[in-house]
Amino acid sequence: MPFPNRDDVAMEQILRTCGHDHDIPEENRLEVTATETDENGQTVNINHTACRRCGMIQVSRWQPPEPGTHRFVVMSTFERPEPGDVPGLAERALQVTDAELADFIAARGFPAGVPADFAPDRRTTASVEHLDLTLRIRAGQFALLDRPRSVGDILPVPAYAESADLIDAVPGSALFWPPIHDGELTLSVTISPTPPEPDRSYDRIVELSCRFGTGHAVLHELAGRKLPLPPLPAGHGDYRLRFHTKPSGCLLQIWNQPRTKPNILR
Repeated sequence: MPFPNRDDVAMEQILRTCGHDHDIPEENRLEVTATETDENGQTVNINHTACRRCGMIQVSRWQPPEPGTHRFVVMSTFERPEPGDVPGLAERALQVTDAELADFIAARGFPAGVPADFAPDRRTTASVEHLDLTLRIRAGQFALLDRPRSVGDILPVPAYAESADLIDAVPGSALFWPPIHDGELTLSVTISPTPPEPDRSYDRIVELSCRFGTGHAVLHELAGRKLPLPPLPAGHGDYRLRFHTKPSGCLLQIWNQPRTKPNILR
């Protein structure tokens, strides 16, 4: 289990407050959002609809009715949402007290609290930081790693890794695919406590989420160098990585944001 942070506390508070009385939009409940095939080869319709208060997802399944009939059975279950899909989570996280965080951490098996060598949570005081770097690229790749991790955690890319075309990621490790195979790469890095706007001057833009266990990250060249970054603004937890590429160089934006699905912007 990853070490909890304020986002995790806020998510549990929101889900608990909503309880089982979810606000599910009824008008969308039987809209087909996906299909699957059951063990008998029959088509099963699926609908995913989120609670407007907490984001909990109601998953409904039913077989299409036979021609001439109007009755069918709908079976529904609930699935937890991605943290980034929970309404108001970022705002609630700012209200989590130190005592609430300590109690939550202890209840999940970490009675000693946040280790002293973790980066501090500075999401309310951190400023935007910019770095202009030159990386030595080998085999068309470079990595961003949590301080205790190694490039072997992401190379070769595990089957369970999340992917956003130009980025592959597992907890604590992300692999980037720049537009050159071997040579020097001009890379700008922006680290922000709030979501930055994408730079539309780049040819390709993708993003995904990655959880960093200590809040201390390093850029790792396959050629050998490790380049430490400033401490991440919210300490340990989920961050969004947005990678921009064009032949003249790349831009990597990093900001703290609850985990959500990968996205290809361009």
